[in-house]
Amino acid sequence: MLCMTALYKVNMKYCLTIAEITILADIPYPLHPSKSTVSFISPFMGSMIYDLKLDLVPVEELTVRTDICYKEARRVYVGSGRDAGTYFSCYPDAPPYAFVLREKTDSSVLRCEYLPGNEKYMDYARNLITLMDIEATLLDFGSLIFHSSLVRWNNKGILFVASSGTGKSTQASLWEKYAGAEVLNGDRAAIRKIDGIWKAYGLPYAGTSGIYRNESAPVAAIVALRQSENNHIRRINGAEAFRSLYPETMIHRWDPTFENKASDLLLTAINEIPVFLLECRPDCEAVKILKTEVCSLMEESVIS
Repeated sequence: MLCMTALYKVNMKYCLTIAEITILADIPYPLHPSKSTVSFISPFMGSMIYDLKLDLVPVEELTVRTDICYKEARRVYVGSGRDAGTYFSCYPDAPPYAFVLREKTDSSVLRCEYLPGNEKYMDYARNLITLMDIEATLLDFGSLIFHSSLVRWNNKGILFVASSGTGKSTQASLWEKYAGAEVLNGDRAAIRKIDGIWKAYGLPYAGTSGIYRNESAPVAAIVALRQSENNHIRRINGAEAFRSLYPETMIHRWDPTFENKASDLLLTAINEIPVFLLECRPDCEAVKILKTEVCSLMEESVIS
């Protein structure tokens, strides 16, 4: 059987832009578009400057690593830090079809080895983001991902951080309905500090909301949500803020290098970004009490 790779003599080049990080993907086959990535990926133009290169390389055999740190249904993680790598399988306990190694050379490079004939598992644009291990990739550039909904209101970003089923998408929808906010993402958002300003970014992951906007806003507040019979809000900081946000931060907890770096970045963020605990019902009053706090922050910012 003729493998798909043999049909293409010239590699295809694509540009992924996530959290203002530009990634050149060099691939020996064309990609199919997907709804979640349509605003994050485009054909790569030769004049573009990129921060990271993702090379997909067909090989006869995958690199063999036995230093396993963690297993998921279709992924096996090996090593740690810059020596970390990931094996990908098409179903649990199947032999891997690809291996991605995070290596540091003169420029940042991710090398993905794969066995020809398995392109069908990698030829959607969304697959590229999975292969590059987006949590680790963004962390290399000083960015954290939260399990959160992100809204933009008055050109400021508000992140609702909570576990599934706690109401983060509901609160985002309430802000859209009662405050005229724009929902940039319904399930995942990243934060990154650029030129002294913390910004929040929509990501190509959105859960059931179906909202994947490659847009950003300076962060006004991060809001840890709790369901309650009454609406109550208070500002939190230090250890309490860390405890409230850490469980919903996308971290490789089996990799001590990753975990330490992410924890340090989270501590820096909560020392510089206002964090609130919002115990609330799914109603307009919850919007009102948070809006009052955010307006107060914005007024303080103008005065200072």
